[in-house]
Amino acid sequence: MGRRTAVRPHGKRLQTTESGEQLYQSVGTALEFLRLGLENLRENARRPLSIAANTVVGMFWLAPQLQAFGLSGDACPTRLTTSDNTNGLLAAKNDLLVLYSNGVIPGWQTTLLLNEEMAPMASPELARKLSADPTASFSSLRSKNGPPILNYTRGAPDWVDWRVWFSSLSVGSLKDWRVEMMSTYSQTIGEAIRGNGIALGSIGLLQSELNAGRLVLLSKDILRTNKGYYLCRDDQSSLSEDARRLAAFLIAAADRQRAETVSGPFDDVECKDNF
Repeated sequence: MGRRTAVRPHGKRLQTTESGEQLYQSVGTALEFLRLGLENLRENARRPLSIAANTVVGMFWLAPQLQAFGLSGDACPTRLTTSDNTNGLLAAKNDLLVLYSNGVIPGWQTTLLLNEEMAPMASPELARKLSADPTASFSSLRSKNGPPILNYTRGAPDWVDWRVWFSSLSVGSLKDWRVEMMSTYSQTIGEAIRGNGIALGSIGLLQSELNAGRLVLLSKDILRTNKGYYLCRDDQSSLSEDARRLAAFLIAAADRQRAETVSGPFDDVECKDNF
């Protein structure tokens, strides 16, 4: 470099010169930037893909899909968060969301996965006791002394509970039934699986329970709303390749389910991929 960076005056300990001190500071700064860069790379390599969903979506539909994704050739580390606080899910920094919505969320791109179709469901044993006919009206099962309807406190004004369901269809009234209140929607499904009452189930979300025979439809009466379950991504954020692969996997899984399920007028509609 043409300059002395260190001297040893009169046999004493080696000391840096002014030029040496300047070099030390410059190199030290460069090494610190290098260290931070390597730490960021390691952090990004370790960070699992984050996906969040409403609780019932995560429990009954998304978790099994993530398990299947984890066994696929596109598998990557994932972290699932569930909550019924939709605003909180939107505010958190997640790579992907699956939310109950009408598909219009400002600042987010949305792709419909499953339509909302709500129908009475119970365990096969309870259905046999009721002599339930899935081609008949739900009103034919009405009985004050029969099993309870399992209702829950709605977490948002647009959620569908039994009161909304009855008021939307001509199948009688909620007051004609014995009602037991549960703390959550998920709890109503669990109690129904155990044979303790009749739940109002989302056909799309509970398709695996229906296919496995843990739940059965009790009547022909199905409420179809203008809502559904949407895969969402932030407009302002770019998706990683892992996130794109997971999004494609979920969209394909929803398409297959819709193709295999005959329950409504939207069965032949493929998910429009906005990812």
